[in-house]
Amino acid sequence: MYKYLFIFFFLNTWLSFTQPVIIKTKLKKLTTVETRTWEEAIRLARDFAEQMTLEQRCNMTAGVRGRCVGFVTPVPHLNFAGLCFQDSPSGVGDHVQFSTAFAPGIQTAATWDRDLFYQRATAIGQEFRGKGIHFALGPMMNIDRNALHGRNWEGFGADPYLSGENSFYYVQGIQDQGVVATAKHYICNEQESNRTYHPKTGPSQGYSANLDDKTMHEIYLWPFMDSVAAGAGSVMCSYNQVNGTQACQNDKTLNGLLKDELGFQGNVMSDWGATKVGLESALGGLDVNMPGSDDLMGYSLLQDIKNGSLSEARVTDMVVRIMAPYFLLGQDQSYPPLNLTYDAIRDHRIINQEVGTAGMILLKNINHALPFNTDTDKYYSIYGSAASRSSAGIDPHGLPGIDGALYQGGGSGYVRPTYFIDPLTTLLETAREFHLQVQYVIDQDDSASIHTALTNNDFFGGKCLVFINAWSSEGRDRQNLSAYHDGDKLVNTVADRCASTIVIVNSVSQLNLESWIDHPNVTGVIWSGLPGTEYGPALVDILFGRYNPGGKLVFTLAKNDSDYGTNITNTYNSNYTEGVFLDYRHFDKYNIIPRYYFGFGLSYTTFSFSQLFISKAGQEKHSMERIFHRQRRTSTYSNKNLSKLYAAVYSITFTITNTGNVDGSEVPQLYLGFPSEAAEPPKVLRGFERVYLSVGKSKTVTLALTQRDISYWNVINQKWTIAPGQYTVWISTSANNADVKLKGSFNI
Repeated sequence: MYKYLFIFFFLNTWLSFTQPVIIKTKLKKLTTVETRTWEEAIRLARDFAEQMTLEQRCNMTAGVRGRCVGFVTPVPHLNFAGLCFQDSPSGVGDHVQFSTAFAPGIQTAATWDRDLFYQRATAIGQEFRGKGIHFALGPMMNIDRNALHGRNWEGFGADPYLSGENSFYYVQGIQDQGVVATAKHYICNEQESNRTYHPKTGPSQGYSANLDDKTMHEIYLWPFMDSVAAGAGSVMCSYNQVNGTQACQNDKTLNGLLKDELGFQGNVMSDWGATKVGLESALGGLDVNMPGSDDLMGYSLLQDIKNGSLSEARVTDMVVRIMAPYFLLGQDQSYPPLNLTYDAIRDHRIINQEVGTAGMILLKNINHALPFNTDTDKYYSIYGSAASRSSAGIDPHGLPGIDGALYQGGGSGYVRPTYFIDPLTTLLETAREFHLQVQYVIDQDDSASIHTALTNNDFFGGKCLVFINAWSSEGRDRQNLSAYHDGDKLVNTVADRCASTIVIVNSVSQLNLESWIDHPNVTGVIWSGLPGTEYGPALVDILFGRYNPGGKLVFTLAKNDSDYGTNITNTYNSNYTEGVFLDYRHFDKYNIIPRYYFGFGLSYTTFSFSQLFISKAGQEKHSMERIFHRQRRTSTYSNKNLSKLYAAVYSITFTITNTGNVDGSEVPQLYLGFPSEAAEPPKVLRGFERVYLSVGKSKTVTLALTQRDISYWNVINQKWTIAPGQYTVWISTSANNADVKLKGSFNI
């Protein structure tokens, strides 16, 4: 048994209207949790299973009715009170009260800040633990393959490397609090349309995601691999089929890829209702059926054992896999009792606001339209329902025309908040403090009031803020990439009359901006995304320069919807014919110029890059004291089976300097070009670091390339392979070739 001391970072923020802040972090002892190695946990789980009857072991493979969204049956004679499974990836969900509605995955990824990835997950884990919940149903790491996918907001964007980094730190942040993380939805669950349909005969089915082996490994399996490496205790299989077989009974993906190739030692649970048959699922690798009310597994497996269709050893293996994470994370030692109404919120609004702010992206800023100056910019006109609270109240439910400012999307990923601060409220508070004159129209169907405001001579020459939004939910995909409530029309209406129009885009994922982005009076655009319940304060800090924006896009914004090259499939087969050429890789392959590139985001300051140095790992010229080097954390519960692939093999070192007039941050992104043998896209993301610098300061940054980073999946040899030849390294600030700051290469 090992004692693991977990660290929580909290942020000290110095607020000033004249100097944007720079994030500082301090270490603070927070929680001591007893964790074990996988070997120790499995041994204890086997001892536990040996003390159960065959009937009890069978029963444990299906959920039972309880106070949680999912519940594993208690075993009273072993003093085991059962296991509570609860949504969601962004906080304690399923309408549980006294929970923080954290900024969701898409916003967190846009921070490009591993410290914030981890800090947010740690805070989420604290709330699950405080309520006595054993399994958190997150992270969600499905790739943003389709811009219209209704659940893109829960995940981490369109790139597998970025999604994998987010997943790794989420798993560790959650499990450092003794809560089991559940990597989902495994696998290739990239649309909601036809996720469940009913054929003429047999059980319901899901559409089939059809893809090749290379694409599976290099795109869709990649972030799950990172979750397994981090030590995730559980994986949730999805509603869809993969190459013609349901994901929750798919021997190739569950046993072949996950348990054998990746060495996953935890359990596979089904998404709720994703189990279609019992015996085939148990044989195919499913360990626990949720919610379990369909009698497909559980006690029903007893008959399969008696008739020889299923071995008793397999059922024991299922129980060991269910119980191992319980022992792995010390849940058998003074774990809090189940109390879903317990207030575990603490001061999590602080990290929630930090993530919300850090994930906002400055897309356009003509002639320094932003930030505002409270001494000289005195008049503000605010337009759009997305500036204010929803008419449905603090707990809106997803309608295609949902109004109000959005802090998260809908479905099982939704978290019921205790409060929500909209931008209009915070803007009015700012007006009170700094004696600003404000007028607003939030009913964007009230053309008369909008006209009156636009022709109000008192506000002529002032600033106009137009708020637009786009919402989505689990269960259905988006119909288009336009702003809701004719938001695009509202932008043009205001911009036609206001010479300094700032647009705030409050969207779940991709949106088409083409109808107004080139309007000469649209001088600024902020992609606020889905910033959590501290939306108002987060946005206003950026508008008035209290925080220098540094977020970056986690997907490409296209000029034409068809430019993405992929779309929702309305048939029962979704063919991933694009292969590994997804998002910016697709745009590169076909020389398509987007509106805004993956990884793009502006700042109120400027940066320069210099002194690129590439060396084999261990041969760096710079001492560790001088470089800004990120190493992956390891813990007792990390999966050691994959350690060789995560070994650093090359170091990429360079210097970044803040050459502007304000403190701020930049995200250097490492893109790698492969030899032709690898059959890779022109470039792929293989490293990044968010670097915070004061004015005039420099920092040496080192990014490590691992064995996997420089490998491709060899479909013949069925292993990760390093191609001989020249590898090109680009240090850039987006996937745009024009944003490349440094270039080098190495040969293998």
